[in-house]
Amino acid sequence: MTADRPLTADRPLTIDVTDFGPIVRACVELRPLTVFVGPSNTGKSWLATLAYALHRYFGAARRDWRPWFRMGSEAPALPDGASTDLLRIAEQLRTSASRTSERAETIELTAPVETAIRLHLAQQSEAVGEEIRRCFGAGDGRGLVRQTSEKAHIRLRHSVEGVSGQAAHELTVGDEGWTFLSTVPRGFRIRGARYWRLLVNLALQARGSDSLETDRTWDAIGALAADVLPTRNPAFYLPADRTGLMNAHSTVVSALIQNATMAAIRRADPVPPLSGVRGDFLEQLVAMAADRLRRSRRDGRKGLRKLGRRIEEEILGGAVKAGSLPGIAYPRFTYRPRGWESDLPLTNTSSMVSELAPVVLYLRHVVAPGDLLIIDEPESHLHPAMQVAFTRQIAAIVRAGVRVIVTTHSEWVLEELGNIVGRGRLADGSTEDAEAVSLGAPDVGVWLFQPTADGTGSTVNEIALDDDTGLYPSGFDTVARALHNEWANIADPRGDAE
Repeated sequence: MTADRPLTADRPLTIDVTDFGPIVRACVELRPLTVFVGPSNTGKSWLATLAYALHRYFGAARRDWRPWFRMGSEAPALPDGASTDLLRIAEQLRTSASRTSERAETIELTAPVETAIRLHLAQQSEAVGEEIRRCFGAGDGRGLVRQTSEKAHIRLRHSVEGVSGQAAHELTVGDEGWTFLSTVPRGFRIRGARYWRLLVNLALQARGSDSLETDRTWDAIGALAADVLPTRNPAFYLPADRTGLMNAHSTVVSALIQNATMAAIRRADPVPPLSGVRGDFLEQLVAMAADRLRRSRRDGRKGLRKLGRRIEEEILGGAVKAGSLPGIAYPRFTYRPRGWESDLPLTNTSSMVSELAPVVLYLRHVVAPGDLLIIDEPESHLHPAMQVAFTRQIAAIVRAGVRVIVTTHSEWVLEELGNIVGRGRLADGSTEDAEAVSLGAPDVGVWLFQPTADGTGSTVNEIALDDDTGLYPSGFDTVARALHNEWANIADPRGDAE
């Protein structure tokens, strides 16, 4: 397989953060494959978790936009002319569709409707902040701000269909709480096919009237805002401690349920017992038992299931299964080694199997093309040869249309990634290994997290593949040289050797 075409992510998203957690400054563009590398405690998982939270909130899994207005509170006043303009657009689309039987490719919005969309986005401040806080398991937003700063800033930039400028969204958190401000280019258009049913229904429901009810208008505005949201795709996060969570999920879930039933007689703890990332992971494991996930409703999943089988065959040497305990829809994960006639509980398998089992299961049951899959430390519990083999499988997952974020400390992962990009640069795509996977350089972004000189945080910068060495200059070679020099001093303490 060769990189015969660039893999274009739907609406590429740039995340720019300042004073967020341990990060002093970072500006990262999420590519089809995005890699975070650097020393421990420099914020790699922080930035990955932020990307996850943003996709959770703005992604396709969040289809009901009305909760952005607090339950029980009144919706804000509509800009003058927004309701009548929206109704006129809906009526024009209805009559045009009835004459031509075709849906308009794009629809131009009026200034009052654009203003209503911007106002709608501005109502998200507390709700999007709450989702970020939940994913981190933080007691409040202030806990996400770098210790030496008063506020953290998160800026999101992405393209908007039909206009040359970018949409920009800025989220700020500090002692005063969360604020969310959006700047959307004027003159943007929405996709008629996507909103045809919504707008035509509005036109039909409002016949005989020159405007819409406020709530109904806001419902429609909330739906139209999807075209200027930072992302429409859901994300899934495989945390670094997934092996422990897989092996102890029954104990963890039981404890959480017990704590929930005692909530009325216990003082509430402001800090959640489990971060949203880990809670979501456990919830998805439980859902696998009843097969309640999206596999039956999403297209393009056959190829991902095939990739899951390839990981089983080429790396695990056996099959991973998700079943239910007798009589209840609670998961029981097993592994059957190649040639065996019986299954092993996952808790009795090697750490490599339990580490990669979630990847196989998510490819089989959860992830679909266009989704974002975050894999924290894919090298955990893997021999270097298996790290290389798994990196190739990650590239194949990207080629199948899944966007991937990886955090890593492994030089083997980065070296194989360099080879994967190198194969993509071959003029004819030829390679000695017919099964080798390649990616184009524009599809891969590697960002290096480094501590600041004063040790109060970290900075993040993109590193490019070195054409001479075929490596990403991550600093791993510095460690190797230091070890070699130390051995040279041990072997020849007087320095007599030439």
